[in-house]
Amino acid sequence: MSEVVSYEVVDRVAHVTIERPEVKNAMSLEVFDQLTDRAEQAAADDRVGAVLVRGRDGVFSSGLDVSVFAAHDSAEDGEEELTGEGFIARLQRAFTAYEDIDKPTVACIEGYCFGGGIQLAAACHLRAVAPDAQLSVLEARWALVPDLGGSWRLPRLVGLGRATELTLTARRVDADEALAIGLAEWRLGGDDPVADAHERTAALAAGPGSVRRAPRLLRENLERDRAAALRVEAETQLACLSGPDFTEAVTASLERRDPRFTGA
Repeated sequence: MSEVVSYEVVDRVAHVTIERPEVKNAMSLEVFDQLTDRAEQAAADDRVGAVLVRGRDGVFSSGLDVSVFAAHDSAEDGEEELTGEGFIARLQRAFTAYEDIDKPTVACIEGYCFGGGIQLAAACHLRAVAPDAQLSVLEARWALVPDLGGSWRLPRLVGLGRATELTLTARRVDADEALAIGLAEWRLGGDDPVADAHERTAALAAGPGSVRRAPRLLRENLERDRAAALRVEAETQLACLSGPDFTEAVTASLERRDPRFTGA
């Protein structure tokens, strides 16, 4: 199998890059499987403090490759990974993996971010948009609904009403609107968006262990009642207080120097 999703670690940042620029980084079945593999690799890699997800040559992803539909349609009964709910679950796992990593994950969005692309970006903890970014929940154009986590994540990012409007119309959202409605958090510079995204992600990678714990705490507390949320919040804080990075933060402050965190 050829490498269609590359992996490189620079400054404690794992660059996970879709390598299909000839088709605007459309996602084949191999892309989905390798995205899953790269997420697992980054989660287990002690060199990595954060993950930057992007597409090669200035395009995040134009969405699913039509070959994915062909693989599903040509599958025979009994091939659970290629038919029905099993097939969709296989694709969903590739995106959920980036939500579940206990290291900050950032989507660096340049150019097209359509369909499956916007659903992958939504699964990351943060989204950074270049000036030329164009985002669209494109599934309605194919008489489909967003089924790779978009129906769950998009309302949590932009609200139910806006998520519904974007899903029904399949219209394009530019960088300015994405930032205004909460679909993105960082505006990238136009000269070198990837370098800008890398620098910001590297700062997260060098951060304390609390930076790794916070995304899961915030995300999962959305589903808890107040009492449960406060309990888990306290448990997470106690883990931070007992870790080496809290001691280092206090010591560095007293010594008037920059902290050197372990990420533990």
